[in-house]
Amino acid sequence: MAYKDNDKKSNNLSYSDWFSFYLSIFTNNIALAQLCAKKACLNQIHNQKIEDDTEEIDNLLAEINVGLEELKKDSHKHFYLFKPDKRDIEDRLYMQNKKLKYGKVCFTLTAGRYTVGMDIPEGRYRIVAKKNSGNIYNKYYTFDEDLDAEDDDSPKIHKRLIIGDILIITDALVVELSSKKANLLQNIIRYPIGKEITLKAGNYICGDDFKSGVYDIKRIKNRGVVSFDDSGEDFGSEANELEEIKNWLFKNNDYLGISGGLIIKLVPSKNNYIK
Repeated sequence: MAYKDNDKKSNNLSYSDWFSFYLSIFTNNIALAQLCAKKACLNQIHNQKIEDDTEEIDNLLAEINVGLEELKKDSHKHFYLFKPDKRDIEDRLYMQNKKLKYGKVCFTLTAGRYTVGMDIPEGRYRIVAKKNSGNIYNKYYTFDEDLDAEDDDSPKIHKRLIIGDILIITDALVVELSSKKANLLQNIIRYPIGKEITLKAGNYICGDDFKSGVYDIKRIKNRGVVSFDDSGEDFGSEANELEEIKNWLFKNNDYLGISGGLIIKLVPSKNNYIK
């Protein structure tokens, strides 16, 4: 079963979306990003006017506000909470990329999550399957396609990717992205968050068994299934099998399961196409 973000068709952002957004703002401050994400989620629920939960939500918001104030005092930094929609993300990333220089690019991507401006440059792209099959979609709903390199009728995608978009590729699909006008000066750094660790078959909880962070999940040895986000991914050594998933976010209390004789390594993610 291919992994998907469960909320990708909804109108609201999930906790994971909010956490990823705030983590890009408060670099390496996971605790602060978690609190901001929780507050944003609760505000979202509160705005839906679910009367039965209003008192409980207000109490939780009060607790989170206390936590935010304590973190602010500890860090001696002034910050304000962004409203986490795509325009804010785009503006935030543009602040670090004021210079523009456009040119041609062509590169391939495998399974994982890629942030435009951080992993790949902004631009209008032609996206085609180069190897195997799987799903590719933009987190912000501009496209969602199943591609197959062996199928002549497999669609070719022509879309503009803007700063803050998140491109998600599933299964063993390998895609080629080409653009005649991509921003060549984007260099937002993905600071590695987490700690490298090798894991064998078993059940693991983030925060207890490994540190929270953004990881590349790499197959080291044998075959098996990696389970997370209520789904499982088959890993193997054959040409049409998955060997790596890039840039996957694990938060405290997230589950990670490994079955079979599979051995994997979690490696803190770095920038991908943009170096």
